[in-house]
Amino acid sequence: MYPLGTAEWKNDLRWRVSNYDWAGRALALLKEEMEPVLELPLDIPLMPSGFVHNYFCPDDGARLQRIDRHHHLCRLCSKVWSGSPWDEAAVEQEHSSYSRRTRLAAILHAVTGEEKWAAWAKQVLLFYAERYSSFVLHDIFGKQGEEAGKYGARVQNQTLSEAAWLGPLAQAFTVLRLNGRLTEEEQKRIAGKLFYPAVDVINRNPRRESNWQAYHNFAMAAVAEAVQDRPLLHRAIHDPDNGFLFQMERSVGTDGFWFEGAWSYHFYTLEAQLQIVWSALGLGERLYEHDRFAAMFRIPLQACWPDYTFPAIHDSVEIALRDHAHLFEFAFAQYGIGKELLQRSERTSLYSLLFGRPLASREGKELGVSAGDGASRPAGRSSVCLLRKPGMAVARTGDSPAAQSVYLDYGGHGDWHGHYDKLHLMYYARGRSWLTDAGMLPYNNPLHDAWFRQTIAHNTIVIGGRSQNASNGALLIAEEDNGVIRLTAEVADAYEGARIERRVTLAEGILIDICTVACDREQVIDWVVHTPGVPVPNSSHRLCPVEASELSFEDGYPFLKEIVRIDRTGNEWMLEWKWDEGEGADERMQVYGWDGEVSLLYLAESPAMPEIGRRSALIRRRSGVRHAEFVTVFRPCRQGDGPLDFRLFKERAHGN
Repeated sequence: MYPLGTAEWKNDLRWRVSNYDWAGRALALLKEEMEPVLELPLDIPLMPSGFVHNYFCPDDGARLQRIDRHHHLCRLCSKVWSGSPWDEAAVEQEHSSYSRRTRLAAILHAVTGEEKWAAWAKQVLLFYAERYSSFVLHDIFGKQGEEAGKYGARVQNQTLSEAAWLGPLAQAFTVLRLNGRLTEEEQKRIAGKLFYPAVDVINRNPRRESNWQAYHNFAMAAVAEAVQDRPLLHRAIHDPDNGFLFQMERSVGTDGFWFEGAWSYHFYTLEAQLQIVWSALGLGERLYEHDRFAAMFRIPLQACWPDYTFPAIHDSVEIALRDHAHLFEFAFAQYGIGKELLQRSERTSLYSLLFGRPLASREGKELGVSAGDGASRPAGRSSVCLLRKPGMAVARTGDSPAAQSVYLDYGGHGDWHGHYDKLHLMYYARGRSWLTDAGMLPYNNPLHDAWFRQTIAHNTIVIGGRSQNASNGALLIAEEDNGVIRLTAEVADAYEGARIERRVTLAEGILIDICTVACDREQVIDWVVHTPGVPVPNSSHRLCPVEASELSFEDGYPFLKEIVRIDRTGNEWMLEWKWDEGEGADERMQVYGWDGEVSLLYLAESPAMPEIGRRSALIRRRSGVRHAEFVTVFRPCRQGDGPLDFRLFKERAHGN
């Protein structure tokens, strides 16, 4: 790896484009993306930018798609929105786009030698330099000037987005400077009127353990590299309360997972940390040798579902690892990991061009890259991966297509991006995610707080019809024995005067779940799970419609729809869901339960992210008790498979 913009970097880049088809394809597609941009007049907006989390459809909560600066399409309902706050949110995206394209244009100049790319990039840099001071300081709430406070910014609407916008511009400056495309006077003008004033705006808001500070550090490191400012780089790396090394120590676990416990934010932050590392190299710092930085690439390969996806958890959507394959261009080049993932990708991203290395064993060894990919999958058919910083256990047993996996969230709350979800359980089996998290909505959508963060939206225990406190549980057991995995975790501060324990056993073909609750006074206790599956009618069950008020008036319960109580006799029951009404209609999940005393059973529809629609919720309720135990077996199967024998079911459960 060579520092950005240097002769060695440029020569290596050109050599790979000339010698490897994937590098040539990446260059061709990136040029194709930029060619139409050069044909348009520069049209950088001067109006204040808005908050990207306002960019959603008020009718269904789906993220909008930009038609132009004043028209925004909902892809779900096809309605077009215009005006505030959508126009301002679109402006935020325009500034971000100009920043990324400026970096790309500078890189295209370095690869091709064509002057048009350098001229366009320089034009954007000088535009922002001449006008930066005229952008009014403002925040996401519409406050301006001094009222915007330390969170406000100028071009963007908060210091986080200002930093994310500034970093690529500084990287473009580095490439142009080292390739002789900026005069001394132009360099001074851009540094004095854009870079340093923007860094001053950002540094008004130190954020310590946060994804914000990762981008603040990226902006400082990129500017430091651009203007060769060693003291500024020292601050970005060594600030004892905010720097890169502080974040590696405090915000990243020893396993490499980001402390907020959301895969969206892990990858979002990793983007910034990678750029800090690369910028620091331009001033001789070898940050890529830091163990926890390297671990940030390794842990996703170990903690994903068997199909290389991640569940939505905390403030995260469902994620496919292939959507972040570009990051593993760097990881493979530097650490020799991620090969299997790159083999599955198109390798046409900017990072493919910047960092990509050949995957063939012979060529990899010639370049000093390990041809193996030992981190891509844990060895053996059964494994437990512990994400210690946020407190999650990921267990997997079996091979595809019969692989099973669970996530058990037992630990820290997750700071601002955490949900009230201790002992939340998610389950993947036979190629499907059967027990899921609701996910998230844009933060300014009222339903995000009202439903998605509430305990009832998760697969866990609710006491008294109210959400848990922000709490921190503990993992008691994590063991694997001859292909059977056992996890036990507890939480004692989710509710005052209550202790909850969850014991999970992942065995061949089934998941056994035992939840035990002990309270210091009589309570209403709900055991809740949600699945994207469709309930299969059972003629032996009588369904009685009820109102949400029968369950709770508070903390998300009113958002449950189509609620029915299942009237039955006895303590033993079985319910079944099919995957969907189409090709997955013969894929089933059977859920078996029994209780020491009869519980009330409820089925309901529960909200999910707009792209998913609704999920099916199952609630088991025990009322007026101080102690409760909920014993459940989940069995993925096919239509027509006979039910489990309850005697076998009980024996397996008690063996947990």
